[in-house]
Amino acid sequence: MSIAPAEAPAFILNAKHRCDSCSSRAYVATVLRRSPALPNGGELLFCAHCWRGKADALMPYLSVIVDETSQLSEHVRDDGHIN
Repeated sequence: MSIAPAEAPAFILNAKHRCDSCSSRAYVATVLRRSPALPNGGELLFCAHCWRGKADALMPYLSVIVDETSQLSEHVRDDGHIN
């Protein structure tokens, strides 16, 4: 899904942001499309695990996806140890 930068809200996820499904740290922020049921849209946050389980089902209803799951592997060396 490609979103023009002007349409995407400025998400900066940190340890205070929690998954709306399980309360783990959120690494994915989403914005729901506006619809008659949700005239103002809405935001959902997910940890990497919950996002992988729900992404396919949610895709048709999302207008913005900010995926920061790459942060999970930024500090892992090739041998699997953390820097």
